[in-house]
Amino acid sequence: MSISIWRYASQTPSALGIPCIAYLPMFVWLFHMCWWAFWLAVTVIVLFAILAKFGLTFKVLWQKFLHLLRGSRIFARPWWYRHRFEDHDY
Repeated sequence: MSISIWRYASQTPSALGIPCIAYLPMFVWLFHMCWWAFWLAVTVIVLFAILAKFGLTFKVLWQKFLHLLRGSRIFARPWWYRHRFEDHDY
């Protein structure tokens, strides 16, 4: 049995074990070359390298942030439906 060529299609590309999106600040630095921008880009890359070491990616961090804002309870109906069609005791 052969392994499908689509098996790893959904994985995020990485270079040197760091997700490629982490290198985006370095491209920004190429347009605005100054020392503080360079060190900021390097700091972001190192931060993403540390997070990748623990198995966290940008997508995972974003989802955790949204979960923090939204809360743990997700309703099946939108707020306007619940307020319009359900009985309230107030």
